[in-house]
Amino acid sequence: MTAPPATLDAYLAQPGPRPAATQGNTEWAAATAVRMADILRRYSARRPRSLQRHLGPSELGVECDRQVVGKLLGIEATNHVVDPWPSFMGTAGHAELDAMFRWENTQLGAVRYLPERRVNPGGVFAEHPGTGDLYDAWEACMLDHKLLGATSMDIVKSPGGPPRKYVGQLGLYGLGYMQEGLPVRRIALLAWPRTGSSLAGLYVWEHAMDAQMAQLLHEIADDTVRRKRLAAAIAAAPVYAQGAMWAQVERSPDHHECYFCQFYRPNQDGPDDGVGCPGTVT
Repeated sequence: MTAPPATLDAYLAQPGPRPAATQGNTEWAAATAVRMADILRRYSARRPRSLQRHLGPSELGVECDRQVVGKLLGIEATNHVVDPWPSFMGTAGHAELDAMFRWENTQLGAVRYLPERRVNPGGVFAEHPGTGDLYDAWEACMLDHKLLGATSMDIVKSPGGPPRKYVGQLGLYGLGYMQEGLPVRRIALLAWPRTGSSLAGLYVWEHAMDAQMAQLLHEIADDTVRRKRLAAAIAAAPVYAQGAMWAQVERSPDHHECYFCQFYRPNQDGPDDGVGCPGTVT
């Protein structure tokens, strides 16, 4: 990696586009904004979650076959415009929420909350462990924190409820806690208003660990087995054919998911060539 300029004057002297004036009230301020954002992007890219290779419970319930198969194959990311700020703030928020519930246990003089626990759903999902955000022992409830922007919050609050991948993630974490011998009567999503100005925007969605949830987890298990077979078949093919084979894997019609997919390549010219994915956004 090339060493960064030693001084701000040297940074400003580099060839390339000038910083956008809207990022600061002077050229110096705008250049500083660009530099700070660059540091955050590079820092976020090297965080363990960004470097994660195995699929966790949060990804198995994604409806798009191509996204999951691509991750199983380890295909190189092509979506380099995803803003790291929501994820960065989410990680920082999770750390504070973890500390908050540990503090609450000291106030109660009892261990009601078990924050940040590594769990494994077992069975078909044994190769896909994850970290559950919170377990409430008094309510026998598994809870997951989501720090959401306005659009995602509206989706969670909609009559259809949270996206399938969120619900599946909660159910898989619930299975993981049950594997630990902890009873789970219900799962809950704590939707914290990341872009809101007040806690009045906090919204909680809950679902029983019932037959309906068991059916969803069976469907995700079937999807996982099928997708692993697809990935294995593509991996066994000649290297020159793998991109074209992956391009034939079905895409999801959920355009909202495309923007956050690591394989999204919206400016792709010509036919779907297996280098990135054009998604389903029109």
